[in-house]
Amino acid sequence: MAGRPWRRRRRAMLLGSAITALLLVAALVTVIFLPSLQVHEVTVEGTGYLEESEIREAAAPHAGGSVLLLQGDEIAADVGAVPGVASVDVERVWPDGVRVSISETPPIAVLTELDGTKAVIGEDGRQLPEAAAAGEELVPLSITSGSTDPEGAAAAMSEVLVEMPESLRGSVQEVSASSASDVTLVLGVEGGGGKTVVWGDARDADLKAEVVQALIDQPGSVIDVSSPVAPVTR
Repeated sequence: MAGRPWRRRRRAMLLGSAITALLLVAALVTVIFLPSLQVHEVTVEGTGYLEESEIREAAAPHAGGSVLLLQGDEIAADVGAVPGVASVDVERVWPDGVRVSISETPPIAVLTELDGTKAVIGEDGRQLPEAAAAGEELVPLSITSGSTDPEGAAAAMSEVLVEMPESLRGSVQEVSASSASDVTLVLGVEGGGGKTVVWGDARDADLKAEVVQALIDQPGSVIDVSSPVAPVTR
């Protein structure tokens, strides 16, 4: 009989704990659904050539409901998939807002297809909206007439330019190719004019760049680094 008061106290404690837990859950549910904590505004920062409406549209599927349940990772993933978005940061803005801050991918080139259409290429190698080219001096990429592999040529030219060190990229005046293995550059040189660089395919970008920079002041108008371990000038 001596143990019964303890059992009664234990049951009372368990019942009290359960009631407390239920009250906490009820309070949490109430707070989550408070109208004042529902997302009413999505603020977008960092846009230049991208439209704010496009970023809001990408964020919309995960930017509703309570700000307490904001799915920041999902918003960042969806916004990051928009062409031209380089990075995304998502923040709660209490009590009822979301701030989506982005940085845009810088454009580096404009590709002219065989049919004359143009595509702006970013430093990540992806195609950007046309608006990204406004006011920019971009390297022209052109697919050589008669190319039997225009897609391979376009991809190789973009990759070459993306992988190229910035110290050399700044001297590139134009790039052309008919396939993935015959990329050719024209580099500006001091005093005016240019030198033709037979780059070949997109492999060994760092080594090819080093060889070009070592030979750029040598006599001749052509530097062939398609085989960078056996370069040729002429």
